[in-house]
Amino acid sequence: MKGKNSDDAVVAHPIRKFNPGLLQPDEEVIKQFVVRQHEFELVCDVLSQNIGTPSCQHMLVVAPRGNGKTMLLARVAAEIRRNDKLKRQFLPVRFMEENQEIDSLADFWLETLFHLAREISSESLALAQELLKTHTDLSMRWREQGIEGLAQAAVLDAVDRLNRRLVLMVENMQSLLSNMDEEFGWRLRGAMQSLPQVILVASTTSRFEELEDPSAPFFELFRIVHLEALSAKACLRLWTELTGHSPRIHEIRPLQILTGGNPRLLVMLAAFARHRSIRMLMEELVGLIDENTDYFRANLDSLPKHERRVFVSLIDLWQASNAGEIAARARLDVRVVSTMLGRLVERGAVAVVTQSKSRNRLYAATERLYSIYYKLRRERDEAAVVEVLIEFMVTFYDVGEVYRLTESLIDEAVSSTDINAGISRAVAKRPQSQDSTLSVKWRMVERTLDKVRDRQYVDAIESFQNNIQAAFRKEDWHSVLEIVEHYEKESLPLIESGLEGEPNWAHLAHIRSDAYLCLEEYRKVIEIGEDVIAGLNGTRDASMRHRACSIALNKAAAYYELGDFENSKLDCVRLDKRFGQHGSPWYDLQLASALVLHAKSEIEIGNLKPATEILNEVVNRFDNSESVDVQRVVANSMVINGRLVTFQLGDRQRASEIYGELVKRFRESEDDEILRCVESSWLNQGIVYGGSGQFEQEIECYEELVAWLDKRNAKAERPSATLALMCKSRRLAELGRAEEALASCQDSVERFDVCANQFKTEIRQWIGWHIEGTRALALMAKGASHMAINSFRSAYGAFDYVNDLHLAEMLRLVPELIAAGASERELVDVLRSDTSRAQRLLPIIVALQQRMSESVRASAETLEVAGDYEKLVSKRIVEGVRPGFVLQVENLLG
Repeated sequence: MKGKNSDDAVVAHPIRKFNPGLLQPDEEVIKQFVVRQHEFELVCDVLSQNIGTPSCQHMLVVAPRGNGKTMLLARVAAEIRRNDKLKRQFLPVRFMEENQEIDSLADFWLETLFHLAREISSESLALAQELLKTHTDLSMRWREQGIEGLAQAAVLDAVDRLNRRLVLMVENMQSLLSNMDEEFGWRLRGAMQSLPQVILVASTTSRFEELEDPSAPFFELFRIVHLEALSAKACLRLWTELTGHSPRIHEIRPLQILTGGNPRLLVMLAAFARHRSIRMLMEELVGLIDENTDYFRANLDSLPKHERRVFVSLIDLWQASNAGEIAARARLDVRVVSTMLGRLVERGAVAVVTQSKSRNRLYAATERLYSIYYKLRRERDEAAVVEVLIEFMVTFYDVGEVYRLTESLIDEAVSSTDINAGISRAVAKRPQSQDSTLSVKWRMVERTLDKVRDRQYVDAIESFQNNIQAAFRKEDWHSVLEIVEHYEKESLPLIESGLEGEPNWAHLAHIRSDAYLCLEEYRKVIEIGEDVIAGLNGTRDASMRHRACSIALNKAAAYYELGDFENSKLDCVRLDKRFGQHGSPWYDLQLASALVLHAKSEIEIGNLKPATEILNEVVNRFDNSESVDVQRVVANSMVINGRLVTFQLGDRQRASEIYGELVKRFRESEDDEILRCVESSWLNQGIVYGGSGQFEQEIECYEELVAWLDKRNAKAERPSATLALMCKSRRLAELGRAEEALASCQDSVERFDVCANQFKTEIRQWIGWHIEGTRALALMAKGASHMAINSFRSAYGAFDYVNDLHLAEMLRLVPELIAAGASERELVDVLRSDTSRAQRLLPIIVALQQRMSESVRASAETLEVAGDYEKLVSKRIVEGVRPGFVLQVENLLG
């Protein structure tokens, strides 16, 4: 047989030979259902036809053992759960394949109740628990008359509450009926025909005679679905799914002949990988049961009816039990049970574990594997497997092995709720024993649960912190809110390092406040602030006070962003009053930030002198803080203060002192944000010097900034060097130091090429225009007028005529060039070379044309503006080039 020969080709979970659907998610059942598609569609079509009908069509799947009846029913159940149309109408309820507990119609409805509860436990846990309780209560009252009616009523009541029809999947119908009298059959038929809430989908190994006899109860009750032996093509599809190999059709033919087209035999022939992890140990256990199902089934089937009933009750109890406990579980009289136990002991199926007096005699199955077999078949969930595994492990392994296995279970129990639930079930049902060794082993299992809870607690905290931090790093504020909502909904444990014991709600409220602030949802920030501050009023808890302080700051910031500066100011004052005297470094960042926000609110209101006093207070109060975050706020407050003093209070001397103090204080910092403040302040200090006419100090300031940046190997990263050289070049050109200006221009161009993308688009365009304009002015100072005009023409190509910054630069540069000796005619020719730009610059062009005595026709407004501009040009010619360029753009660094 050709094809791949790799273990990786084998499916991750082998198809069950005897128990399809056991411990398998619906997606896996659907994936593995590769044959019987026609029969599957037939069953689904019949179910669809039953929708809305007053009388349902029931179905019977007929096929020999191993031909896929159980797999088909598992697939139909999966389809009902995933198909929206069917899911709204039906609820699948699968009985176990052997129904030894059903001796009457009352038992049938009790079993329905049991499996219905199992089916709905994931979607309605409360109702499932209620049904299980009803099942237990009714089972204890088995002697009473009317139990059948009560059990049926309980099922129908649950159906009405679920508002769906039950699809009862009962396998081996012939075995069930063989143990019943004819009355059972007629009563079951009557129920199925009179109850539109229930659809029976049964299976049988053959067409039993009750189906053919017109006088029998099941004549023409069912729509018969036959499962024939698999064709060669069907065998090929199944084999490919089992092994990952896809042989040719003629190569599969021998397998079809060998197995007779029996799916179970095909599965048994397919190789599958076996693993050794604890999780896969459960899979091994299922495989072991799977391999021996025929053995268990044959032995059980060989027992007489009442002996079998007693035996399955004993193995379901798992632990050694007395006759009374077994009788209660079997719902039989204790005298009958005692007799049956005696016979089972004689057969060797049951052993007497302990005996003193007759009434205290304890019984257990000779082969305890029967217990595992029965529980797996009946419970059908992973937690039940784990429960069995734990009980088996404690019973048969020694102390050292139990310790090793419980330790290895921790990781898997942490990540799997089913495994954790199984361990918890086993511990809850642990038998009371005087055996000290057994008690030690059970204590090990209990300690495993404690360790799992500890790990889950820590993992939940770490997961929350990691997820939040990752979302904050990405500035994904919507994800931050989703994470918080998830943890609030799940009520998971949360603490923060250093703030252990902090209430969850305060922590989460702080995170939500931060996220909403970044999302600019300021009203929600204010709402959170009001709720938290009211909730924490008067608290002495340190962590809660710290949270309240941070949330209060966010609230003040939200008011500021909404333009409500009075409320922002008021909140900042309250925050400082409430927390300013606390003395803890925890509050320094919030208090410093609140003072800066207070100052900014005063500036917006127009209270400039109080604002600069508050900014000075930030420096004085937090000068010695060791927190980098706090020092960032201090540095930023000095930048704000410098700009306030420069541009709004007009005190250039004080502004220079502030900028100089900032540079001196922070120039050795390693924090990038603080260094940006240093760069900005150093640049602003030079600009202030230039505005005051202190040109040598200005140039020296720019040179020191560039040298400092180069020393820090920040040439490529820092745009401040480009701005400093740009300002230096213009000043040198204005001073007539042409060669130095041209060299500085070239240096600024080279640096600008490296860091241009760090500027905003409009600033980037303006810098290019400014540098070329400076180069033109420097060339005129050098006497290279032709080169100067060419440079001006190049600058004009970068001129943005709708940008006020560009326009202001043009209005100043043209008179400077004329004063330096540029030809007015050549300048006009350049300015008129672009129609759109010329229209915007018409007053300048008209002014120059008038100076050349040309006749000009223009609007009165244009002529008036041109006249004023002509006077400015004339004055500049008389006075010559005068240093006067002052950079007044505060946000060039973005």
